Amino acid sequence: TISSYQIDLNQFEQFTLEYLGFDPIKIEDIDKLTLRHFLGKLAEEKKSARTLARKLAALKSLFKYGISQGWLSINPAMNLVTPRIPKKLPQVLTQEQAEKMLKLAEGDDFLKLRDLTMIELFYSEGLRLQELATLTLSQLNIHKKTLNITGKGKKERALPLGNAAIIALKAYLKIRHSVFGEFSSTEPLFISRSGNAIARRTIQSRIEKYMKMVSEGLKQNSPHVLRHSFATHLLENGAELDAVRQLLGHTSLTATEVYTHVHADHLKKVYAQAHPRAKNKK
Repeated sequence: TISSYQIDLNQFEQFTLEYLGFDPIKIEDIDKLTLRHFLGKLAEEKKSARTLARKLAALKSLFKYGISQGWLSINPAMNLVTPRIPKKLPQVLTQEQAEKMLKLAEGDDFLKLRDLTMIELFYSEGLRLQELATLTLSQLNIHKKTLNITGKGKKERALPLGNAAIIALKAYLKIRHSVFGEFSSTEPLFISRSGNAIARRTIQSRIEKYMKMVSEGLKQNSPHVLRHSFATHLLENGAELDAVRQLLGHTSLTATEVYTHVHADHLKKVYAQAHPRAKNKK
């Protein structure tokens, strides 16, 4: 961040020299109009909102420091509005792609059963990578069909286990026991072929392997795509937004609302394909 801010401030200094004739520029000569000219030029160059926001943040930090040092009495950037950074829509699999991915992981050896169970929990429970990597048997209650998760900020949530997840877990636990013997309820649930706790990067690479086989067109192939797909497919099948929020472990609806945009795109496609009035008339 420091190096980025240095580049941004150097660029601003160059702008004041080339376009405004300040040579050298004095910090007390900078006013709000100068800053608007600078941001306007960047906008003309088609710089992204994220870039503009970072450059404005660098200038605000400079002026704040200037005030603390007694060089300035007011911050000329104080009331300038930071450009709104558009949220990127999450990458998701279609329901058909998710089912195909699960099908590809089917098998009866240890690695296949482990991978299938990991994919199942990412997709049917909406787990984060860290949540899955640190799972222990003590968090599972197969009899009650629940999974207890400690998420971001140590927030706890109890998730319902679906039948497919339970079947996968039972098969995985059975083969793990037969290959590696007894293990305590506090040991990591998912392990490597050597019997050690599975590394996060290994989980990522295993998920990426299967996802690449089904996700043509996606820019990202990661466990988080399955979490995004979990939320989106719930909405597509009629789930209430607040219920999805609770399942994801979000504190507020704001973070969950991004999935409504993906869901809206899906509805548009369904409408375009299915409704007679949506089709082009000759």
